[in-house]
Amino acid sequence: MTLKPPMKLLSSKACVKIGQWKVRTMLESGKCAQVTQEMQRYGISILGVSEMRWNSCGKMMTASGETVLYSGMDEGENRERGVGLILSKDAAQSLLEWEPVSERIIRARFNSRWQQVTVIQCYAPTNEATEEEKDDFYEQLQVVMEQVPRRDMKIVMGDMNAKVGTDDTGREEVMGRHGAKAEMNENGEKWADVCQANELVIGGTLFPHKECHKRTWMSPDGGTENQIDHVAFSKRWRSSLQDVRAMRGADVESDHHLLIVKVRIKIAKVKKGKSGRVRFEVGKLRDLETRNVFKLALHNRFECLQQMEEEEPSVDDEWRQIEQCYMETCEKVLGQAKSNKKEWISKETWETIEQRKEAKNAVNMARTRNQRRDASRRHKELNREVKRSCRRDKRVYVE
Repeated sequence: MTLKPPMKLLSSKACVKIGQWKVRTMLESGKCAQVTQEMQRYGISILGVSEMRWNSCGKMMTASGETVLYSGMDEGENRERGVGLILSKDAAQSLLEWEPVSERIIRARFNSRWQQVTVIQCYAPTNEATEEEKDDFYEQLQVVMEQVPRRDMKIVMGDMNAKVGTDDTGREEVMGRHGAKAEMNENGEKWADVCQANELVIGGTLFPHKECHKRTWMSPDGGTENQIDHVAFSKRWRSSLQDVRAMRGADVESDHHLLIVKVRIKIAKVKKGKSGRVRFEVGKLRDLETRNVFKLALHNRFECLQQMEEEEPSVDDEWRQIEQCYMETCEKVLGQAKSNKKEWISKETWETIEQRKEAKNAVNMARTRNQRRDASRRHKELNREVKRSCRRDKRVYVE
């Protein structure tokens, strides 16, 4: 008996980008728009966000059409920590379910062409946190991992505050030798143990990039850089992981770099039934000429319907025919309603944001202390101007 070859999950025609970014805060005016703009610029389908500082949990849509899932602390508490997932339009249509676990963990499950994908976004305690706080986090993460269906492709990512280094002795199945040069700290050991227990590989240690493209965090003085943001991938689907790299050019005034993962998998849209509500541009009926055209088109459709009827239909059939006449007439004469969300950030503010990106690149490319100091001063000045301009634009928009 000839056995069939195992079904391949991946598609050579699609490469999906998934990102992780610690943004420090999403409370500032215009910060969400800046993050989604960078997400669009890099073509990211799913962006995990750490330290959002949004309390409670929920789901919202941005002005540009992205869907934001977030999980934070309870209302009334300090605005700290918080995690979230920002989904592109295609990824949002693939969303099957999601769960706000805590202010440090959020989980979402997506439908794909061959295999379901579960994404878990985390924000781990720092290495200086108490042992009790660390143990609570990793115990909670393990509980979430055990709830994921066994055959799902699992992607666990976030600011893990973990240094794993390059030494993979005894952990060859969990990590490679291409991590950033550093000694593994206590959080790194805990993170590696979780990956080993759940058959995950640490993606940032598998690809031979330059050191600057491995390190995800830079100290405020620019003197220290570490690789503490990570993405772990199901070992079973290791071959679908194409690349993991830090993008130093992305800028939303954070001390962490954007981390991008390339996965060769096509996320399919969940087919929706015909029961979805369709909105039409009924406001056009205020115009007398459009109203007369609509009446005439509807009258002609009903006349054709009466001429075609040879026997008296049932009540259900007659209602379906009437509904179809109205729907087709509205579609032809009025058209479907479009979203009326408006962009509130001004053109001048976006130009200042572009200037801030150029200043960030100047900081990254600085070779001397004087150059770095001057470039950092320029970047801070532009960042203050962006914040002022965003607040001003929002006041104008609200008024």
